Amino acid sequence: MRITYDDADGYNLDQEVLIQEMLKDHSMEHAHGVRTPIGPEWNELRGAECEKLPVTGGAEVATVKRFQSLVGSLMWVSRCTRPDIAFAVHKASRRTHDPTVDDWKLAKRY
Repeated sequence: MRITYDDADGYNLDQEVLIQEMLKDHSMEHAHGVRTPIGPEWNELRGAECEKLPVTGGAEVATVKRFQSLVGSLMWVSRCTRPDIAFAVHKASRRTHDPTVDDWKLAKRY
């Protein structure tokens, strides 16, 4: 966590390095920012047709463990320096026990 002080703005906190590492760890180095952390297309009600994430898989396969890791990292960031993403992270964290592909898309926001 980086703390800087400016006479005009006061103290500023950021986690730029941690966020860059998190993006790299989850193959999102080339991700583009969006204005809203959760889109209107996300629906909390999911039907039986939603594809579940596999428990195991290769390095580039979205798995339950990778989803849980991503959500945990996002929770840390939202708690410490980015409260603006807390609502979306909370929605994703509610699915960590049984995530679907749609939940993975919510966490990665693409």
